[in-house]
Amino acid sequence: MYDFGCVLKKLRRERGLTQKQLGSRLNLSEATISKYESNTAAPPFETMRAIAAVLDVSLDLLYGNEPAATLSLRGLSEEQSAIMQDLAALFRSQNGAAQKRLSDEQYRILGRITVNFIAK
Repeated sequence: MYDFGCVLKKLRRERGLTQKQLGSRLNLSEATISKYESNTAAPPFETMRAIAAVLDVSLDLLYGNEPAATLSLRGLSEEQSAIMQDLAALFRSQNGAAQKRLSDEQYRILGRITVNFIAK
């Protein structure tokens, strides 16, 4: 079961903030943050957006829709992005399989990685 108050408290504590400090950043009182964390009050959408911004998380996370982990490819070249995508696909296919040596595909990707690092 989803518990917004628990999620908010966990995120606040992970960032080393007190209820008062979080409230101050949101222009809310410590009592309001306490109500949110105890689920006795629910923040309006605009406050949820502000909470997400202050805590540097997505609204999806705050609303209990934890997305699958993602890896941003922003700032990478097309070849670097392709290498990362191929590497992720290879990891997925190899998970659970006991390998004693590298496959031809693994050698191919390692070669691309090496060439890419040397070329810079």
